[in-house]
Amino acid sequence: MTYTDSLSLATQRALDWDDLPQDLLPLVIVSEAAHLSTLDSDALGCTHLH
Repeated sequence: MTYTDSLSLATQRALDWDDLPQDLLPLVIVSEAAHLSTLDSDALGCTHLH
């Protein structure tokens, strides 16, 4: 599943949480989408040093 494909599923999951503050909603959606598409911090824009 690509990151773009996982955004709708991540949004549905985040909206199912009743006690989630609205200001955290975008952060949770991005985090959940990254998790669903198996991205790690290196793939999200951090440089990888050898």
